[in-house]
Amino acid sequence: MIELVEVESLDGIADLRRAYLVSLVAPLDGMWESFASAGRHLEIRAAGARAGYLSVDDKGRVLQFHAAGPFERIAPDLVAAAAARDDVVGAMVSTADPGFLGPCLDLHRSLRVHTLLYEDAGSGERDLPDDPAARLDIAEIDDLDAVASFQRDSLDRDPGAWLVGYLEGLIGRRELHVLRLDGAIVATGEARVSDRQPPVVDLGVITGRAHRRRGIAAGVLGRLKATCRERGLSPICSTTVENVGARQAIANAGFVCRHRLLEIGF
Repeated sequence: MIELVEVESLDGIADLRRAYLVSLVAPLDGMWESFASAGRHLEIRAAGARAGYLSVDDKGRVLQFHAAGPFERIAPDLVAAAAARDDVVGAMVSTADPGFLGPCLDLHRSLRVHTLLYEDAGSGERDLPDDPAARLDIAEIDDLDAVASFQRDSLDRDPGAWLVGYLEGLIGRRELHVLRLDGAIVATGEARVSDRQPPVVDLGVITGRAHRRRGIAAGVLGRLKATCRERGLSPICSTTVENVGARQAIANAGFVCRHRLLEIGF
């Protein structure tokens, strides 16, 4: 008999979550890791024994699944039990997660590539355009309002009230960079050091609308990537399939796409 029991605290499945990360063949995208951490968590029990866990978001998608060692052989049955629930409609699964991918493919009714996952190719990064007026600096707390305004103006969709708190956290950890040209912000870059997957660092960049298609995004990513390597860190990044501009910038910054995040419907 397979049961799924909701857990109130991540502490109760901390060992299973660590084992999940070890089982991956490539780093987990930091944004989706945070989505999973913010979701609902269910402990899986088989014949009364602790068999694994899964995390489900508010859309009913399983974002993480792990079968504990002795129960890996019945992983398809565990995933099938989750898929049979009324509150589960599908999964977001990385090709770097074979333990979850296989059972999802067995059950899938629909499938599409959602996100491209990139790793450092080891070379080929571009630097910033050679302009003496361009400066890439670590953001300070005095930059908070200006950076928040810049990002709201540059994004296609207003991220909402959480943006200021998010940026404030990045600034406090010295993980936000600002590119200025003649004193005006033209791009921001993030280098978020993973708490759970050291030495992995998630990179991201936002370029102002008036300064796109000039190699700035690739230059910021290339500069951040080079800095990571100097510190012994492993940079990764990602973008949705539809974002052609970001895909080009990431490739130009010396990253290679080895894995994908799949959206699967059960």
